Amino acid sequence: MIATLAEAALRSFVLGGVVWFGLTLFRVRNPHVHMTAWVVVLMASLAMPFVMHWPTLTIDRLPVSGPVPGESWPADIAMLETSQPTLPIAPGAVAAPPVANGVLVDWWLVATIVYAGIAGLLLLRLAIGLGLTWRLMRAAKPVKAAQLIDADIRVSRDVGGPVTFGSTILVPPQFAGWDAKKRLAVLAHESAHVANRDFYVLLLASLNRAVFWFSPFSWWQLARLAELAEIISDAQAIEVIDDRLSYAEILLDFASSVKPRPVELAMARASTVRARVERIIAVAALPVAVGWRKRLWIAAAIVPAVIVSTGMIAYRTPDPAPAIADGGEVPAQHYRPFVNFYAMGPASVFAIFREGDELYGQVTGQRKFRLSVGSDGTASYAASSGEITFSADAERRSAELMLRMNGRDIRAVRVAEMPAPAAEAVSLDQYVGWYRLAPNRVLSVRRDGDGLWLQETGQGATQVLAEGTDAFSFRGDHLVIFLRDEQAKVSRVLVQSAVFGARLATRVDAAVAQAVEADFARRLAKVSDRFREQVPVAGSKEMVLAGIEGLRHGTPDYDRMSAPLAAKVHRYLAEMQTTFVALGTVESIFFRGVGPGGYDIYGAKFENGTAEFRLLLEPDGKAGDVIFRADGNDELGGILPCSEEANVRGRAGTSPIRIMVYNELGEDIRVFNLDADGNRKNQSLVRSNMSWAATTTVNNPWVIADKSGRCLEVLMPGRQTRFHNVEASNLGAKPGRAARRAVPIANGEEMLRRYIAGVGKGRPDYEHMTPEVADLTRQQLPFDQAILARLGELRAVSFRGVTALDSDIYIAQFANGSAEWRIGVRNGTITKIALGPNF
Repeated sequence: MIATLAEAALRSFVLGGVVWFGLTLFRVRNPHVHMTAWVVVLMASLAMPFVMHWPTLTIDRLPVSGPVPGESWPADIAMLETSQPTLPIAPGAVAAPPVANGVLVDWWLVATIVYAGIAGLLLLRLAIGLGLTWRLMRAAKPVKAAQLIDADIRVSRDVGGPVTFGSTILVPPQFAGWDAKKRLAVLAHESAHVANRDFYVLLLASLNRAVFWFSPFSWWQLARLAELAEIISDAQAIEVIDDRLSYAEILLDFASSVKPRPVELAMARASTVRARVERIIAVAALPVAVGWRKRLWIAAAIVPAVIVSTGMIAYRTPDPAPAIADGGEVPAQHYRPFVNFYAMGPASVFAIFREGDELYGQVTGQRKFRLSVGSDGTASYAASSGEITFSADAERRSAELMLRMNGRDIRAVRVAEMPAPAAEAVSLDQYVGWYRLAPNRVLSVRRDGDGLWLQETGQGATQVLAEGTDAFSFRGDHLVIFLRDEQAKVSRVLVQSAVFGARLATRVDAAVAQAVEADFARRLAKVSDRFREQVPVAGSKEMVLAGIEGLRHGTPDYDRMSAPLAAKVHRYLAEMQTTFVALGTVESIFFRGVGPGGYDIYGAKFENGTAEFRLLLEPDGKAGDVIFRADGNDELGGILPCSEEANVRGRAGTSPIRIMVYNELGEDIRVFNLDADGNRKNQSLVRSNMSWAATTTVNNPWVIADKSGRCLEVLMPGRQTRFHNVEASNLGAKPGRAARRAVPIANGEEMLRRYIAGVGKGRPDYEHMTPEVADLTRQQLPFDQAILARLGELRAVSFRGVTALDSDIYIAQFANGSAEWRIGVRNGTITKIALGPNF
């Protein structure tokens, strides 16, 4: 808000400067012309926060030659918007005293409070003056006499001289004893104020000053309009009595007795009467009145300056010309890692990778982390739902694993491995068909000659490369393995994404596939309008509240959930119940907006913290998907030096919170949680330009280390450290340091414009994105493309600030609305991107 008001004030100042220069250049002296011009400027100033950025001049830039990516196969949208089960709060953890943090001043908050305080006082003063004078006017007695002009004239004992309030003229009791010339001059002056509606003009100017009190121009505007109103009324009075000297004496007489209220127009204010008397005596001729036609011409002459002051310049880059490769076709990239896939359930897969002597693990929907192997041969994986452990030796010998997670044993069966056996001469037709990846998405497999093509719902097709028997790959790091049943028929498919892990999809017939496609088309058709209107679905708030109570008591209503959501909640019920019990009872819930995937976003305040819920309701009224994020309590958290690692401990009984760490260090980092004894556990490996997230508790310490394990900094989760950027220039800094960057990234706006243009055309430039951003873009492409089609042509982009993850916040103005975007750019590559409401 402060940035918007400051920008509006600056634009109004520039507009005022242009008008002042024009009046001075053409030597305009007539106060009527000045009054008309400055009233137009006043109206533009009041409207400036709402109309700036609307007019846009679009300039074409020279096209840049670059590669045009072909059609790409996207991952499942449900993987982006998946519930994040919480880590259980260890009941045996030892409580430690809060960590002392330095004094952190949020200067934007301070500025907002100061602004609101002063603006509130000015508005209150204006409102009180308005109310008191209105009561004074109501108590005054009307004056009726044949010799007086046709006006609402009232006598009040509380005024010492003539004043105007609205269209009413108030005079003192001495009015009846004045001589005829004095009464005529007074009434002519005040009647001119009423006829010109000066009271309402100055009331708007006072309102403008209260809103933009920090701008000297708003104070000057009010003073200048008041001065012009008096000059014009003085001229009218002199014209009526035809005696300059007598009128000057009348002004001097009133100047010492009248004490007007803030919203009155007094005939003679002591601060201005001297200049007015000097002007009356010095000016030889009275100013010529200006008719309404001439006023319209004056306003029309200023309109172009108003449009320029509210406008923006938008740059449009034509589609880049495809670059011609020098060496012919680029050879296809084969899938290299050694990996075993273990099915943990109908849709969840645990993948174990071997890279030299190192072991890595990845669960469906989560990141790939390095496995730590203890002296007893037990390997552990830090899943978001709890640590998974298993015997590393058993993984080598057996076709199945017994995984241990949160005190439960989970049997996982090996369903596929890479490298696959050498490919045999089999018909590709056996793979052709449909496979259901998610409730509203299917994977279509078709044959074209000797090639096999895949196409997911709402996306373009991509050709795959044979890797072995029933195994195929694309883009070098994505894998597709067809699985057979007991009769050796292809019944399922495993799809491995480098960022989001492996998923299992069951084969379905054409009728089911068509129904899924129709459901996706229905959702896609609604999401663009819902995103633009930002109105919740009826009943979604009640659904969230009922879900919270069900999870707190361990009795969720599975009948009100879709089958996939019910299965997910059932699997993680114990962990979820622990989290909601820790949060306590709900105190309030409020709607935040609609996400680009059509999810209703709600914020909730609990007895012991806050949280965010994203809910997708199905046509039958059931909850199709829910995304939960714990946001902690009012404790700020902090970043501690590594010397404090030995002194901090895990804490019990604090509020759940989800933290996200983004690695911009240029090399891999490791993240360790410290337990109640200060020991490192839950090791995770975070690749460069990748993010890592976990649900933990407030002030439960995490050590961020380099790939050798050397500590870089200690992160204490809290409100200011929910999102943390790890970069060389920021190591050990206090939270919020990145957000203090006041200027946008050098090429951030241009990269955002190119991103929006590419998504709008369905051809994003994946070559200039990190793998993580590319996969997210592929997931959201059909929805974002529909939203952009509904919003229309991009007109302007304006910088609004910086997030805690060092992403730039932009407001993009389109022909049919606006949207918030957040983008991070490093070395010409988009490292972070987000559309829509984010909190």
